Parts: sequence; structure tokens; C-alpha cells
Amino acid sequence: MKKIVIVTYVLRALGFVLVLLMLFGHSIVLNMFPGLEGHSINPLFYTGVACYATGAIIHFFIKKQEMAERRRHEIEDAEERAFGKKSDDSDK
Repeated sequence: MKKIVIVTYVLRALGFVLVLLMLFGHSIVLNMFPGLEGHSINPLFYTGVACYATGAIIHFFIKKQEMAERRRHEIEDAEERAFGKKSDDSDK
């Protein structure tokens, strides 16, 4: 597995955890960051959403690129089976 794919999963997990902490763990967050008492905890929620979105967008583009590469190889293999050689060689 590529390192960048692992990073996308880590970003998505971090975002998920931050959003869950915001939704269900107000007391945990306030114990960890006592300076936030009396303030909105929305920055943690928005940070979680941003982390998850960043990981998901990067993962989407990586998968899109891999699918295009796989499709290209399948087409080349199909051409080799159908014509016995690559179409690039026949153009020359």
C-alpha cells in the first residue's frame, strides 16, 4: 500500500475522531483543553471536518488515477489478445 494512501486513511480517522469528540465528548474535550471552557468547541469540529475532507479528496484522486491506469492496461491487454500485437506497433 502506498504511503500516501495510508496518510489519507489516517487523516480520515483523525477527522472522524475529532467530530465524534465534538458531538459526544464535550467533557473530555474540556478536561483536555481547560482554556476552552465557556468558549465554543466549534474549532475542533471544523478541524475534524477539514481533516476528513482533505483525506477523502486526496483518496478520491488517487483512486481515480489508479482506475484510469488499470483501465488503460486492460485495453492494452485486450488489444494484444484480439490483434496479436499492440496497436502502437501497427502504426509505424
